[in-house]
Amino acid sequence: MKGQHEEKITPERLIEASDAVLMALQEHAREIGGGPISPLALHGSSVQPACLADFTRYEVEEATAFLMRMGMLELPRTV
Repeated sequence: MKGQHEEKITPERLIEASDAVLMALQEHAREIGGGPISPLALHGSSVQPACLADFTRYEVEEATAFLMRMGMLELPRTV
């Protein structure tokens, strides 16, 4: 299927990435303050929490989507 990502993520890695995403958001809120931010905006940025360093962008995307499906994360709305 065109446009489908070829990379796979194991269930264990998905849980690890999800934990890292939640920790990164908590750390960002504690250290930087301000409003909600997308985990993808943190990944690879100058303010990226260390807990995201071992994960690829794809893994962070998948973890973010998983957390949203579980109702544990809601991304900020853009205007």
